[in-house]
Amino acid sequence: MKKTGVCPKCGGTDVLRIPGGTVCLGDSSQNFVAVGLSSVPVDRYVCCCCGFSEECLRESDLKKVKKYWAETAQMKGILWN
Repeated sequence: MKKTGVCPKCGGTDVLRIPGGTVCLGDSSQNFVAVGLSSVPVDRYVCCCCGFSEECLRESDLKKVKKYWAETAQMKGILWN
């Protein structure tokens, strides 16, 4: 949906983007991934035809997330690759 604007579930084109944030607000509209003591936003894409949704990290934040979570996994002895 992010790149095509088309819902993969129903084929609808009424797709809404809800931008993520980096702080927790009382209305719970913010969506983020913790990266140590900071965070990165996670954008939501919602099909207004069927309700399907997906979440995407911004490309500019991928290296930061990968570095932090790879180091965290290594410290805890967790391997995903």
